[in-house]
Order: sequence, then C-alpha cells, then structure tokens
Amino acid sequence: MSVEGMESPEKERKRKKLICPKCQVVYETGKYCDQCGSLLVKRTEFREIDHRPVEKGLVKRWSKEWLRLSEEKANLENCLSRLEAQREKVSSDIFQLTQVRYQDQIKSISSLRQKIGTHLEAARRRASEEIDQLERELTPMQKRLEEVQSLYQSGAMTKADFSKMKNEMKKEMGSKQRGLKKYRQILSLLPSQMGGKMSSPWSARDLLRPLPLMIAAGILIVAMGGYLVWQKGPQPSSAISQKIDTPPPSSPASQPAVTESQERERIRALFENIRQANLKKDIDLFMSCYSLDYPERKAKRAATLETWKDFDYLDLSYELKNQKISTHIASVRVEWRVRISQKSGGKTQESKAALDVQLKKEGGHWKIKETQPVS
Repeated sequence: MSVEGMESPEKERKRKKLICPKCQVVYETGKYCDQCGSLLVKRTEFREIDHRPVEKGLVKRWSKEWLRLSEEKANLENCLSRLEAQREKVSSDIFQLTQVRYQDQIKSISSLRQKIGTHLEAARRRASEEIDQLERELTPMQKRLEEVQSLYQSGAMTKADFSKMKNEMKKEMGSKQRGLKKYRQILSLLPSQMGGKMSSPWSARDLLRPLPLMIAAGILIVAMGGYLVWQKGPQPSSAISQKIDTPPPSSPASQPAVTESQERERIRALFENIRQANLKKDIDLFMSCYSLDYPERKAKRAATLETWKDFDYLDLSYELKNQKISTHIASVRVEWRVRISQKSGGKTQESKAALDVQLKKEGGHWKIKETQPVS
C-alpha cells in the first residue's frame, strides 16, 4: 500500500467512535460487540462512565433495576416460546401481532438492561481497582507498624515515640480499612450474576424448572472460588486422588526465592484441592481454599452442602488461563467442564463455565479472595 493510501493513527482513532464496555474493543459502526454481544457505547460515554465516582446508593438502585429488567425479559421470552407452540391454534394475525409486540418489548428492555449493565460493570471495575490499591498500601503500613513494635519491645525506642508513631499509623490504616469496607460493600450490592450478593426475589421460581432448562440457563453454576458446585457424586477411584498440599512456608531466613513456575504450581494445587473437595464432598478441604475475608463464607458453606445433596458427578475437569502473579496477589481464569446426573434421576448433562478468580496469600498459601463469572 502506498503512503498516500495509508490512514494516520489519529484519523483511525477518530473514525472508530464506538467501544464495547466489556471487551473494550473499538468499532467504526455497529450496534453489538462481535465478541461478546454487548451493546456498543460511544467512547466519550464510556470514559465518563469509567471515571464516575462509585456510590453505594446508586449501585444498589442500578442492581435492583437490572434484576427487574432481567426478570421481565425472561418472562417475555417464556411467553414467546409458549406462543410459538400455539402457532397452529390461533389466526396468523393474532399470532404475528402478539409476536411482534413481545419482540419489540424484549428489544427495548435488552437495550436498557445493557446500558445499566455497563454502569454496573464500570462500578465493579472501579471498586475492584480501589480494593487492590488499598490492599497494596496496607501491606507495607502493617509491616512498618510491626517494625516499630519490635523496636519498642527491644528497648530501642521510647514509649512516647512508640505511642505517637503507633497512633499515627493506626489512624492512617484505619482510613484505608474503612475504604476497603466501603468498596467491598459496593461489590456485594451488585447482582449475583456479576459476582455480588443481590438476587431477584423471583429467582426461587427457577428451582422448579426441569434440570435440562436449569443447566441451559446456567442456574446451577455457582461461582465459589472458581469452581462448579454441581456436586454430589459417585466418586470413581480413578477420578479421586489425595489432597494436593502446598508446602508450608519456611522461615524468612531460610526461605529461597520462589519462581513464577513454582507459584503457578501452587495455584494449580489450590484448584485441584477444590476439585477433590467437590468429588469427595469434603467441606473442610473445600472451605480451606477460601480467604478468611471472603464474603459470606458461612452462606457459601451452607449452599455447597445443600447442592451436594442433589447431584452426582460423572466427570469434573478444569483448565487455568491468563494467570497474572505478583508477590501477594494473583488473578486467573479457570474454565470448568462437568458431566453430572441429578440424584433423583434424569439424563446425563454436560456443561462448562468460565470464572475470573482473584487470589491472595494467607500464611504462605494461595486463597480465593473473589470470583467473577465470565459472561
């Protein structure tokens, strides 16, 4: 191509005015993302959304509205499905009139739901970034406080200096910890489909669906630290091995530098323990994979035990991707494949799910801090 025929990067940037809020892929024209199907927004709108302050009240209202629209959309889609089954029993005029009306309503609801979802995704990203930043800032502050305490205990610092420095440090740390609490509360206000705790008051209806429909809708996929809890299973000996233990941390003086490949192996061991815990229904092993500050630990434990009562595992496997590892935190995408049968009977079902998992180190071991389903 000649130089005259080439477009400058600046002109190309200006020409591509649309962006996917999830994939962040830019487009010149179009309405939906080719990769994930999300509604495209203007790049200027995306920047405004991404830098908007995160407010708990606003996130809560958005989440409730998103869930309401999701329920309304699901009901309309169900009506359309039932309408199709009645096609031969009504006149074509009535059928087409009703079908078009519901399709238009679904289109309108989907557009509004996507816009609200864009705001919620931006809030989730901002809150997660703030949490990561605050945790990084707290780690050296805690270390400095321990050093000051050590100096005072060894007699190398006066009581007056120790009290002054300790109070100043705790005041600063308290501010960071309050920030952590605030942003974790914001994450909890997100819909459960986005990694939060808020769920639709109508979601209990889904439990009455036949198993194939539940699986098709992904209802039984529970994001508990990057694993599937389609549990309870006949446990073939070929599928169950012993717990994979990560080596205990040695003393700081003798501990050698840990390579990235060793850390990857330790992370793999964590997910292998999750797999084994599900296959063997070992709740203690299962819960040991979570960080102590993982949201709603008790609720996760209860939900897992309840799910184990209803399903039999036939196969369970996973693959780890996109690992990013630093000294104390890491992220990984885990893709699970499962083959199950319902305990009460029914056909074998196969499915898969992907989860983005945030990890942190506790006592020298990797633990699950946060999970986010990949849409």
